[in-house]
Amino acid sequence: MQWLRRWMRRARVVLAREAFERRIDDEMRHHIECETAERVRQGLSPDAARAAALRDFGRVERFKEEARAARGLRLLESALVDARWATRVLRRAPLLTTATALTFALGIGAATAIFSVVYGVLLRPLPYRHPAQLVMVWERDAARRGGTNVVSVRNFEAWRVRSRSFEALAALVPKPVTLPAYDGGAAEHVLGAEVSAEYFALLGATPAVGRVFGPRDVAAGASDVIVLSDALWRTRFGGDRGIIGHAVRIEDRDYTIAGVMPPGFQPPRVGWLQEQAFWVPLVPTPQQRSWGRFLLVLGRLRPAVTAAQAATEMAAVSARLAREEPDDRGWTATVVPLAEQMTGDVRTALVVLLGTVALLAAMAVTNVAMLTLARMRRHRHELAMRRALGASRARLMRQLLTQSMLLGAAGAVAGVGVALAGVRLLVRLLPPDLPRAADIRVDAPVLLFGLAAAVAATLVFGCVGALGGSAGGTATHIASSMRERTTARRRRSAGPLVVTEVALGLVLAALAALMTRSFVALRHVDLGFRAEHVVTARVALSGERYASPARQRAFYAELLGRVRALPGVRAAGLTNTRPLGGLGPATTVSDAARPRSPDAPVADVRFVDREYFAALRIPVVGGVPFDARERPDGVPRVVVNEALTRTLWPGARAVGRRVRLAMFDGIEAEVVGVVGDVRLMDPHASPRPTAYLSAERFPDGTRDLVVRVDGAPATALASLRATLAALDPTLPLYAARTLDELVDDAVARDRFTTLLLGAFATLALLLAAVGIFGVLSSDVADRRAELGIRFALGARRSAVLLDVVRRAVARAALGVALGTAAALVLARSMTALLFGVGAADAVSFVTVGALLLAVAAAAALLPALHAARVSPVTAMRHGPD
Repeated sequence: MQWLRRWMRRARVVLAREAFERRIDDEMRHHIECETAERVRQGLSPDAARAAALRDFGRVERFKEEARAARGLRLLESALVDARWATRVLRRAPLLTTATALTFALGIGAATAIFSVVYGVLLRPLPYRHPAQLVMVWERDAARRGGTNVVSVRNFEAWRVRSRSFEALAALVPKPVTLPAYDGGAAEHVLGAEVSAEYFALLGATPAVGRVFGPRDVAAGASDVIVLSDALWRTRFGGDRGIIGHAVRIEDRDYTIAGVMPPGFQPPRVGWLQEQAFWVPLVPTPQQRSWGRFLLVLGRLRPAVTAAQAATEMAAVSARLAREEPDDRGWTATVVPLAEQMTGDVRTALVVLLGTVALLAAMAVTNVAMLTLARMRRHRHELAMRRALGASRARLMRQLLTQSMLLGAAGAVAGVGVALAGVRLLVRLLPPDLPRAADIRVDAPVLLFGLAAAVAATLVFGCVGALGGSAGGTATHIASSMRERTTARRRRSAGPLVVTEVALGLVLAALAALMTRSFVALRHVDLGFRAEHVVTARVALSGERYASPARQRAFYAELLGRVRALPGVRAAGLTNTRPLGGLGPATTVSDAARPRSPDAPVADVRFVDREYFAALRIPVVGGVPFDARERPDGVPRVVVNEALTRTLWPGARAVGRRVRLAMFDGIEAEVVGVVGDVRLMDPHASPRPTAYLSAERFPDGTRDLVVRVDGAPATALASLRATLAALDPTLPLYAARTLDELVDDAVARDRFTTLLLGAFATLALLLAAVGIFGVLSSDVADRRAELGIRFALGARRSAVLLDVVRRAVARAALGVALGTAAALVLARSMTALLFGVGAADAVSFVTVGALLLAVAAAAALLPALHAARVSPVTAMRHGPD
């Protein structure tokens, strides 16, 4: 601890510097007075004695410096002197100092804000025990080269027995339920999950109140237990700890409340399992084993096993299962790290945004470097004089670096404010389906990134300013001839900065232009339906009253009759999954007149009624949609889209043919109509083959209402709720959205990326304009004497104006060329984000290049006009500023 005491002693000395200096002066004075007294005793006069004492004592300042050095204060004092000098210099030009600090803060703050999103979504460790060991295990249709697919109960149970790569495997499946009215409230539809007994232990999650269920509960048959989320516990039960052990009735079944999870517990959201308000045990039944593939499987790897090794083992296990079970032939398994699975396809967009904001920060640092050079120009005479008086170049560089560090510190502090405001704004603009949005915040890792970026940027522009300000000889810098050479050197140093800034600006503007054209193309794509004036809402029947298909069919018939009778309703239909409302069922389809083929195409399946197509204004291009002749016990009828007819019967008439669907133990349906193609799940993807089956022929407890109205769709929601409440007050109307809102949500990620890239590009153009204006203004000021001579010799002012603009456009043209080459390379990384436009889109690059050249010319206009108005006499008298 001696080093700590030593530095504390030095700090006290620095803080009490005046007292320390007085002690040194007193000590030096005491020694000289003693020497003087000794000389007086030897017979010298007082004046002669003092002169002799001073001569023999030596240089007082040297002894003071040695005393300071002995106490370790020389570097500290020197740093304080440099800081005071830098503060005085910065205060002399408050506008320039403020502009520099704000430019720096803008670049660092924007970069930090975007990094907070990237870190929160992609890099922040998941809030589970040893999250790197968590993976999702999927089945994959190897024959069709499919991606990831849900898992069958039979294969999940076989994996748990045969695999050796996992500490544990847990199965999950969504469980939507309707909670009855409680304590004066209304019935509420919530989404929970059925999970196997290993789920909580696998995640390392412990309850805040009570306990979770485990293998012993399921083994003992006590599967009617439930664990609540903190939010559901507080909203439905008022946070009452006394409910533990009590029963809650959910859809004609009693569940005993075992525990409550803590507020910070964030269950994994993957696939179609998103919100999870509660958890009940998943106990596979023989009926579930016949359902096919519907499970999500979460696994924890053993400590020494990687995801790739586990995938290899699971492929081998799947191969053995395929030999044992005919239904598994052509299927394999794959393993995906949980963090990668949860982030999904947002990684590309976020990485692009982080790269573009890094370019913006680089532009900001370039601007700061140019502003720093402009500051050095103001003080070049002072710096040259100091060199002439003996100051070393290292000493000047240290002072200039100190000045840059003060600017960087001020900019970094302001950048924290920019980052905090930017994160709040970004959170409001985030797409609604962005994963892990709750993990986006400004905390220690984000601030550390911002600090590192600020230090690196400060070193960059500080070195540029220090090298530019300390360059040159000694006394010759005072001479005008040397001034001209210094000015030429400064021009040569500023020129590459302008080129760099224009190149960076073009890259940003080009990427923004590509994304903008892509977003415009996406918004104008034909979705296959008309979204305006359409409201959608979901109804889920619960309880024994609606257990039979006949009662389900009767309820929806009555509900549709009442809805269609409402004022302003043009059409109302039913579907199992609304357009752009998420995943729906899909199965293989084939022509029933042909033999079965293992390469049969896959088609989406939707269960709709006869008014569904009219409500969405989906065009009927052949035959008729379902009509009143559709009988529950009759031959199944199907309406197909044009994509399916092109797949099964290219160039032939589809109406009257029969199609085979591999669901419900096989369906053979007659084609009664053909409708236009609809982008059901994603506006980016081409329309897929789709088969529409009758909702009356295949009833279900959960259906989406699709209602077209004359007025504003939002105002119709109250009428729909009142209609449902009059029919059955125990059923809630939920997931109520206008179809326009669903369309907006479907393109929300593209809008978010386009908006940010557009904002970055706008800032980049402003920075480029300011940088070019600053450099050319300095050029004009440095060339005042030259311009005055040219005017005196008869040069036309228009020629001078064109010369200044030409310099700007020439530098910008070089930057445009370099930026175009870089943008063409970088644009390939965002190909997955583009829709309807190529990464090398000529319109985008030509437009952006012309815009940058126009910005350069406009930025050069004011300095050019100023140069054209220079008086020859004034210019030659005063020379450069």
